[in-house]
Amino acid sequence: MLKYNRIMKNLKNIFTASRRDLRLFTTGFSMGLADLVPGVSGGTIALLFGIYDELLQSIKIVTGTALKLVLQKRFKEAWQAIPFHFLVPLFIGIASAIFGLVKVVEYLLATYPVYVWSFFFGLILSSAVTIGKRVDRWNTTNVIALIVGALSVYFIIGLPATNAEATTLTMLITGAIAICAMILPGISGSLIMLILGQYENVINAVSEFKIQLLAAFAVGATIGLALFSQLLSWLLDTYHAATMAVLVGLMVGALRAVWPWRNKLETGQYVSYFPEFNLELIVVLLLIVAGYYLVLQLEKIGLAREHEDL
Repeated sequence: MLKYNRIMKNLKNIFTASRRDLRLFTTGFSMGLADLVPGVSGGTIALLFGIYDELLQSIKIVTGTALKLVLQKRFKEAWQAIPFHFLVPLFIGIASAIFGLVKVVEYLLATYPVYVWSFFFGLILSSAVTIGKRVDRWNTTNVIALIVGALSVYFIIGLPATNAEATTLTMLITGAIAICAMILPGISGSLIMLILGQYENVINAVSEFKIQLLAAFAVGATIGLALFSQLLSWLLDTYHAATMAVLVGLMVGALRAVWPWRNKLETGQYVSYFPEFNLELIVVLLLIVAGYYLVLQLEKIGLAREHEDL
Protein backbone atom coordinates (compact mmCIF):
# COMPACT_ATOMS: atom_id res chain seq x y z
CA MET A 1 0.00 0.00 0.00
CA LEU A 2 2.83 2.35 0.90
CA LYS A 3 4.57 1.61 -2.40
CA TYR A 4 1.31 2.24 -4.30
CA ASN A 5 0.82 5.61 -2.57
CA ARG A 6 4.40 6.59 -3.39
CA ILE A 7 3.91 5.69 -7.07
CA MET A 8 0.65 7.67 -7.26
CA LYS A 9 2.28 10.65 -5.58
CA ASN A 10 5.16 10.56 -8.07
CA LEU A 11 2.75 10.32 -10.99
CA LYS A 12 0.79 13.29 -9.65
CA ASN A 13 3.97 15.34 -9.29
CA ILE A 14 5.01 14.47 -12.85
CA PHE A 15 1.56 15.42 -14.18
CA THR A 16 1.55 18.71 -12.25
CA ALA A 17 5.07 19.58 -13.43
CA SER A 18 4.19 18.73 -17.03
CA ARG A 19 1.06 20.87 -16.90
CA ARG A 20 3.03 23.77 -15.42
CA ASP A 21 5.75 23.40 -18.09
CA LEU A 22 3.09 23.46 -20.83
CA ARG A 23 1.54 26.60 -19.37
CA LEU A 24 4.90 28.31 -19.11
CA PHE A 25 5.74 27.28 -22.68
CA THR A 26 2.40 28.69 -23.90
CA THR A 27 2.98 31.91 -21.99
CA GLY A 28 6.49 32.21 -23.40
CA PHE A 29 5.24 31.53 -26.91
CA SER A 30 2.67 34.33 -26.53
CA MET A 31 5.36 36.67 -25.16
CA GLY A 32 7.69 35.90 -28.07
CA LEU A 33 4.94 36.52 -30.60
CA ALA A 34 4.07 39.83 -28.92
CA ASP A 35 7.69 40.99 -28.92
CA LEU A 36 7.92 40.40 -32.68
CA VAL A 37 5.40 43.17 -33.33
CA PRO A 38 6.18 46.87 -32.77
CA GLY A 39 3.71 48.27 -30.25
CA VAL A 40 2.95 45.05 -28.36
CA SER A 41 4.88 44.08 -25.23
CA GLY A 42 5.78 40.62 -24.01
CA GLY A 43 5.73 42.11 -20.51
CA THR A 44 2.01 42.76 -20.94
CA ILE A 45 1.43 39.08 -21.73
CA ALA A 46 3.46 38.04 -18.68
CA LEU A 47 1.38 40.34 -16.50
CA LEU A 48 -1.90 39.04 -17.91
CA PHE A 49 -0.83 35.42 -17.44
CA GLY A 50 0.06 36.08 -13.80
CA ILE A 51 3.80 35.35 -14.02
CA TYR A 52 5.19 38.89 -14.13
CA ASP A 53 6.40 39.05 -10.52
CA GLU A 54 7.99 35.60 -10.78
CA LEU A 55 9.65 36.61 -14.06
CA LEU A 56 11.21 39.71 -12.50
CA GLN A 57 12.34 37.75 -9.46
CA SER A 58 13.90 35.05 -11.65
CA ILE A 59 15.74 37.64 -13.73
CA LYS A 60 17.04 39.25 -10.52
CA ILE A 61 18.35 35.88 -9.34
CA VAL A 62 20.13 35.13 -12.64
CA THR A 63 21.62 38.60 -13.08
CA GLY A 64 22.22 39.24 -9.38
CA THR A 65 22.52 36.38 -6.92
CA ALA A 66 23.75 33.73 -9.37
CA LEU A 67 26.17 36.12 -11.07
CA LYS A 68 27.74 37.08 -7.74
CA LEU A 69 28.18 33.41 -6.85
CA VAL A 70 29.87 32.77 -10.21
CA LEU A 71 32.28 35.66 -9.63
CA GLN A 72 33.05 34.10 -6.24
CA LYS A 73 33.72 30.79 -8.07
CA ARG A 74 30.87 29.11 -6.19
CA PHE A 75 29.57 27.51 -9.38
CA LYS A 76 27.49 24.73 -7.82
CA GLU A 77 25.59 27.17 -5.61
CA ALA A 78 25.07 29.51 -8.57
CA TRP A 79 23.65 26.63 -10.63
CA GLN A 80 21.31 25.61 -7.81
CA ALA A 81 20.11 29.20 -7.32
CA ILE A 82 18.83 29.58 -10.89
CA PRO A 83 15.09 28.75 -11.20
CA PHE A 84 15.44 26.51 -14.26
CA HIS A 85 12.02 24.94 -13.65
CA PHE A 86 10.50 28.35 -14.46
CA LEU A 87 12.92 29.84 -16.98
CA VAL A 88 13.57 26.86 -19.26
CA PRO A 89 10.00 26.19 -20.51
CA LEU A 90 9.27 29.93 -20.62
CA PHE A 91 12.28 30.80 -22.77
CA ILE A 92 11.84 27.73 -24.99
CA GLY A 93 8.36 29.12 -25.72
CA ILE A 94 9.74 32.61 -26.41
CA ALA A 95 12.46 31.28 -28.73
CA SER A 96 9.99 29.01 -30.53
CA ALA A 97 7.72 31.94 -31.35
CA ILE A 98 10.53 34.28 -32.40
CA PHE A 99 12.40 31.84 -34.63
CA GLY A 100 9.33 29.93 -35.80
CA LEU A 101 6.99 32.79 -36.64
CA VAL A 102 9.29 35.62 -37.68
CA LYS A 103 8.61 35.05 -41.39
CA VAL A 104 4.86 34.77 -40.79
CA VAL A 105 4.80 38.09 -38.91
CA GLU A 106 6.89 39.70 -41.67
CA TYR A 107 4.40 38.48 -44.27
CA LEU A 108 1.28 39.56 -42.37
CA LEU A 109 2.64 43.03 -41.61
CA ALA A 110 3.66 43.48 -45.24
CA THR A 111 0.43 42.09 -46.73
CA TYR A 112 -2.34 42.96 -44.23
CA PRO A 113 -0.95 45.81 -42.10
CA VAL A 114 -4.29 47.49 -41.36
CA TYR A 115 -5.86 44.27 -40.10
CA VAL A 116 -2.83 43.24 -38.04
CA TRP A 117 -2.60 46.65 -36.35
CA SER A 118 -6.35 46.60 -35.71
CA PHE A 119 -6.15 43.33 -33.82
CA PHE A 120 -3.22 44.54 -31.72
CA PHE A 121 -4.97 47.86 -31.09
CA GLY A 122 -7.74 45.88 -29.41
CA LEU A 123 -5.17 43.85 -27.46
CA ILE A 124 -3.39 46.89 -26.06
CA LEU A 125 -6.59 48.83 -25.33
CA SER A 126 -7.99 45.91 -23.35
CA SER A 127 -4.64 45.38 -21.63
CA ALA A 128 -4.64 48.98 -20.40
CA VAL A 129 -8.13 48.55 -18.93
CA THR A 130 -7.27 45.16 -17.42
CA ILE A 131 -4.00 46.27 -15.81
CA GLY A 132 -5.69 49.46 -14.62
CA LYS A 133 -7.86 47.30 -12.38
CA ARG A 134 -4.72 46.25 -10.52
CA VAL A 135 -4.04 49.79 -9.31
CA ASP A 136 -5.36 49.78 -5.75
CA ARG A 137 -6.37 53.41 -5.68
CA TRP A 138 -6.63 56.03 -8.41
CA ASN A 139 -5.58 59.10 -6.44
CA THR A 140 -4.04 62.30 -7.86
CA THR A 141 -0.50 60.90 -7.76
CA ASN A 142 -1.44 57.78 -9.70
CA VAL A 143 -3.44 59.73 -12.29
CA ILE A 144 -0.44 62.02 -12.86
CA ALA A 145 1.79 58.93 -13.15
CA LEU A 146 -0.55 57.52 -15.81
CA ILE A 147 -0.51 60.79 -17.79
CA VAL A 148 3.30 61.02 -17.63
CA GLY A 149 3.64 57.42 -18.83
CA ALA A 150 1.15 57.93 -21.67
CA LEU A 151 2.68 61.18 -22.91
CA SER A 152 6.23 59.80 -22.71
CA VAL A 153 5.46 56.83 -24.95
CA TYR A 154 3.23 58.90 -27.24
CA PHE A 155 6.08 61.30 -28.03
CA ILE A 156 8.70 58.53 -28.23
CA ILE A 157 6.57 56.83 -30.88
CA GLY A 158 6.42 60.09 -32.80
CA LEU A 159 10.20 60.28 -33.12
CA PRO A 160 11.55 59.62 -36.62
CA ALA A 161 13.32 56.30 -37.03
CA THR A 162 17.05 56.39 -37.60
CA ASN A 163 18.90 54.24 -40.10
CA ALA A 164 21.92 52.73 -38.37
CA GLU A 165 24.05 49.99 -39.90
CA ALA A 166 23.85 46.52 -38.36
CA THR A 167 27.19 46.11 -36.60
CA THR A 168 28.21 44.20 -33.50
CA LEU A 169 28.27 47.44 -31.47
CA THR A 170 24.90 48.74 -32.67
CA MET A 171 23.28 45.35 -32.02
CA LEU A 172 24.77 45.24 -28.51
CA ILE A 173 23.41 48.73 -27.72
CA THR A 174 20.05 47.88 -29.29
CA GLY A 175 19.78 44.72 -27.18
CA ALA A 176 20.58 46.60 -23.96
CA ILE A 177 17.91 49.25 -24.63
CA ALA A 178 15.23 47.09 -26.25
CA ILE A 179 15.22 44.42 -23.53
CA CYS A 180 14.17 47.05 -20.99
CA ALA A 181 11.06 47.73 -23.04
CA MET A 182 10.43 44.03 -23.66
CA ILE A 183 9.90 43.34 -19.95
CA LEU A 184 7.84 46.50 -19.46
CA PRO A 185 4.10 46.03 -19.92
CA GLY A 186 3.00 48.59 -22.47
CA ILE A 187 5.98 49.62 -24.55
CA SER A 188 7.37 47.13 -27.02
CA GLY A 189 11.02 46.28 -27.48
CA SER A 190 10.31 46.00 -31.20
CA LEU A 191 9.02 49.56 -31.16
CA ILE A 192 12.26 50.76 -29.56
CA MET A 193 14.21 48.84 -32.20
CA LEU A 194 12.10 50.54 -34.87
CA ILE A 195 12.93 53.98 -33.47
CA LEU A 196 16.63 53.05 -33.26
CA GLY A 197 16.49 51.98 -36.90
CA GLN A 198 17.38 48.38 -36.03
CA TYR A 199 14.03 46.55 -36.27
CA GLU A 200 14.56 45.25 -39.82
CA ASN A 201 18.20 44.44 -39.00
CA VAL A 202 17.22 42.37 -35.95
CA ILE A 203 14.38 40.62 -37.78
CA ASN A 204 16.78 39.83 -40.63
CA ALA A 205 19.40 38.54 -38.18
CA VAL A 206 16.80 36.22 -36.65
CA SER A 207 15.41 35.14 -40.01
CA GLU A 208 18.87 34.47 -41.50
CA PHE A 209 20.30 33.23 -38.17
CA LYS A 210 23.31 35.56 -38.16
CA ILE A 211 25.06 34.25 -35.08
CA GLN A 212 27.53 37.11 -34.55
CA LEU A 213 24.82 39.78 -34.57
CA LEU A 214 22.46 37.66 -32.46
CA ALA A 215 25.24 37.03 -29.93
CA ALA A 216 25.92 40.78 -29.67
CA PHE A 217 22.22 41.44 -29.17
CA ALA A 218 22.07 38.74 -26.48
CA VAL A 219 25.04 40.20 -24.60
CA GLY A 220 23.47 43.65 -24.69
CA ALA A 221 20.15 42.22 -23.53
CA THR A 222 21.84 40.48 -20.60
CA ILE A 223 23.50 43.73 -19.51
CA GLY A 224 20.23 45.63 -19.85
CA LEU A 225 18.33 42.99 -17.88
CA ALA A 226 20.92 42.98 -15.08
CA LEU A 227 20.57 46.72 -14.57
CA PHE A 228 16.93 47.41 -15.35
CA SER A 229 15.29 44.42 -13.65
CA GLN A 230 16.73 45.49 -10.28
CA LEU A 231 15.35 49.02 -10.70
CA LEU A 232 11.92 47.88 -11.89
CA SER A 233 11.60 45.33 -9.09
CA TRP A 234 12.49 48.01 -6.52
CA LEU A 235 9.91 50.40 -7.97
CA LEU A 236 7.18 47.74 -7.84
CA ASP A 237 8.07 46.86 -4.25
CA THR A 238 8.34 50.47 -3.06
CA TYR A 239 5.83 52.38 -5.21
CA HIS A 240 3.60 49.62 -6.52
CA ALA A 241 0.43 51.60 -7.29
CA ALA A 242 2.25 54.52 -8.94
CA THR A 243 4.46 52.15 -10.96
CA MET A 244 1.42 50.20 -12.16
CA ALA A 245 -0.25 53.49 -13.10
CA VAL A 246 2.79 54.43 -15.18
CA LEU A 247 2.62 51.02 -16.89
CA VAL A 248 -1.04 51.62 -17.73
CA GLY A 249 -0.02 54.98 -19.15
CA LEU A 250 2.63 53.29 -21.29
CA MET A 251 -0.07 51.08 -22.81
CA VAL A 252 -2.36 54.03 -23.48
CA GLY A 253 0.46 55.91 -25.18
CA ALA A 254 1.46 52.78 -27.13
CA LEU A 255 -1.90 52.85 -28.93
CA ARG A 256 -0.37 55.45 -31.23
CA ALA A 257 2.06 52.81 -32.52
CA VAL A 258 -0.71 50.42 -33.57
CA TRP A 259 -3.23 52.88 -35.00
CA PRO A 260 -4.46 50.90 -38.03
CA TRP A 261 -4.60 53.84 -40.43
CA ARG A 262 -1.25 55.51 -40.84
CA ASN A 263 1.20 56.33 -43.60
CA LYS A 264 4.96 56.21 -43.18
CA LEU A 265 6.80 59.25 -44.48
CA GLU A 266 10.30 59.26 -45.96
CA THR A 267 11.59 60.67 -42.66
CA GLY A 268 10.49 57.49 -40.88
CA GLN A 269 7.62 59.27 -39.12
CA TYR A 270 4.03 58.05 -39.23
CA VAL A 271 1.07 60.28 -40.05
CA SER A 272 -2.32 59.04 -38.87
CA TYR A 273 -5.54 59.50 -40.79
CA PHE A 274 -9.16 58.49 -40.31
CA PRO A 275 -10.95 56.02 -42.60
CA GLU A 276 -14.14 56.28 -44.53
CA PHE A 277 -17.04 54.00 -43.71
CA ASN A 278 -16.58 50.88 -45.84
CA LEU A 279 -16.11 47.12 -45.57
CA GLU A 280 -12.52 47.53 -44.39
CA LEU A 281 -13.67 49.68 -41.46
CA ILE A 282 -16.21 47.02 -40.42
CA VAL A 283 -13.54 44.29 -40.50
CA VAL A 284 -11.16 46.51 -38.52
CA LEU A 285 -13.75 47.17 -35.82
CA LEU A 286 -14.48 43.44 -35.57
CA LEU A 287 -10.75 42.71 -35.17
CA ILE A 288 -10.41 45.37 -32.48
CA VAL A 289 -13.29 43.77 -30.59
CA ALA A 290 -11.71 40.33 -31.06
CA GLY A 291 -8.39 41.56 -29.67
CA TYR A 292 -10.16 43.22 -26.75
CA TYR A 293 -12.12 40.05 -25.96
CA LEU A 294 -9.02 37.86 -26.20
CA VAL A 295 -7.26 39.84 -23.46
CA LEU A 296 -10.31 39.47 -21.21
CA GLN A 297 -10.03 35.71 -21.64
CA LEU A 298 -6.27 35.82 -20.97
CA GLU A 299 -7.00 37.76 -17.79
CA LYS A 300 -9.35 35.01 -16.62
CA ILE A 301 -6.67 32.40 -17.32
CA GLY A 302 -4.08 34.49 -15.47
CA LEU A 303 -6.31 34.98 -12.44
CA ALA A 304 -7.05 31.26 -12.36
CA ARG A 305 -3.33 30.49 -12.41
CA GLU A 306 -2.64 32.93 -9.60
CA HIS A 307 -4.98 30.91 -7.39
CA GLU A 308 -3.45 27.56 -8.27
CA ASP A 309 -0.54 25.99 -6.44
CA LEU A 310 1.82 25.36 -9.30
